[in-house]
Amino acid sequence: MRMCMRFLTFTTVLALTTACDDSVTAPTAVDEGTLRADVALVVADGMFQDLAHMDGFQTWTGFGVGPEAAGIEIQGSKNFSKTVEYFDSNDKPQSAYHPEETAWMRVTSSLEREVNHTFWSAAITRNREMVVTGMLNTETERTWNGTSDGTVDRSRHPDGGSEKTYDMESSAVITDVVRGVPRSQHKYPLSGSITRTVHAVITTDGVEEVRDFVSTITFDGDNTATMTVDGESWEINLDDKGVKKRFSKGNG
Repeated sequence: MRMCMRFLTFTTVLALTTACDDSVTAPTAVDEGTLRADVALVVADGMFQDLAHMDGFQTWTGFGVGPEAAGIEIQGSKNFSKTVEYFDSNDKPQSAYHPEETAWMRVTSSLEREVNHTFWSAAITRNREMVVTGMLNTETERTWNGTSDGTVDRSRHPDGGSEKTYDMESSAVITDVVRGVPRSQHKYPLSGSITRTVHAVITTDGVEEVRDFVSTITFDGDNTATMTVDGESWEINLDDKGVKKRFSKGNG
């Protein structure tokens, strides 16, 4: 039997094509718990980048610290671009941010980067479009909603001294993530969630397996967020932005 599968990324013109073989190869069994934990690492990294895009409103508007958007260009990124559109309370576009008249803004961004963490490394692309509301008059909270899609290419995870390689496509929905104002008094998201679907191709010793996952991360105002991946839960330390440690299991 001759088999060949192709996977297309969301926004890059990159196709990952499996090797075609004239024989049938039995797939290697994957430990599902380990696999969920590996996907959870990638999901957590995506969440930290989502939150970085919600951090420091001054960097988006071009006033405050440094040049325009300097604080939002993620450390180690290869490429970062963004556009910001401002609107008044009648949804009329504005040529620039106005502290008393801007009611909401739309932020569109694209990021390419390579990442090396303690437990994994990868080449990553992410694209986001987010709407920020609650900006009119005296602000106490800003609410972020939007979508994100991207790829994690050549993601390598150590497994007992060997390595598994993952290629992942993902899409995310950011739902009512509330950030308190001023941020100095509200370090962590007050509420809201980020749901991410992941299509993963796992390669072990040349054998490919395919899995699909759904993850949800919820916030409640403190320094931890709860993440579930296909029903299994973890607690994420929001102060560990480098994902330097594995998260703690929510069930102990």
